Amino acid sequence: MEEIIRLYKDRIRIFLIIYFFSEDFHDSNNLNLVRVLYTETRIQKIDFLLRNPDYFALELLNLLPEKKHDRNQIKSIIIDIFKNREPEIRRLEMEKFFFGAYEDIDDVIAFLESYGFIVFKSKRNIELNVIDKQYYVTKFAKEKTDKILSEMDSLKWYIDRCEQIKQYFGDYTGTQLKNMQYEEETYRNTSYKEFIADVQEKVKTIFKKEFGENL
Repeated sequence: MEEIIRLYKDRIRIFLIIYFFSEDFHDSNNLNLVRVLYTETRIQKIDFLLRNPDYFALELLNLLPEKKHDRNQIKSIIIDIFKNREPEIRRLEMEKFFFGAYEDIDDVIAFLESYGFIVFKSKRNIELNVIDKQYYVTKFAKEKTDKILSEMDSLKWYIDRCEQIKQYFGDYTGTQLKNMQYEEETYRNTSYKEFIADVQEKVKTIFKKEFGENL
C-alpha cells in the first residue's frame, strides 16, 4: 500500500513541477503543446527543494544578504515550515549521485506521457547519451489541471510550495540550482548514493542569528 501511495505522490509531484515551472510554448504546427520545461536537471533540483523543506528554508536564509526580497516574508515562510513540522512530516529523502540529488523519474515521465499529460522529447549525442530533454505540457493536461487545482485540498501544500519555490528560484536554470545546492557542505559532502542528511539545526542557528528568535 505504501508503495502505491508513494507512486501516486511521485506522479503528482513531478507533474506539478513540470506544470508550474514550465514556460508558455507556441507552435502553429502542434497546437496540442502549450507549455515546456527544459532539462531534467531542473526537475531534479526543484524536486529536492520540494522534498526537503529544511533545505528550502536554508536557501531562503541564504538570500537575505542580497536584500532583494522581503525579509519579513522569508521569516514568515520559515516559521510556518517549522511550526508545521514540515522537515519531519514532508521530508522525502533523496540520494546523491554524480551531479547531486537525483532519483530516476523515467517511469513517472512514461506514465504521464501515456495518459496524455505531457510529451517528452530528447536527442542523443555522438556517444548515444540522451541529452536536451524537453517536457511539454499538453493542452488537455493544462485544461484539466486548471480546473481541478482549486478543488483538491490534498494538493494545496504542493501547490503553495511550488509557488513559493517559483517566487524565489523560478528563474534559476537547472545548473544554477545545482550549483546553489552544492554550496551547502552537508549536501556537498554526502557520498555517492548516500541519502542527503537534513540541515534543520543549521537553519535554526542561522534563523536565531538573523531574527533573534528560536524556531
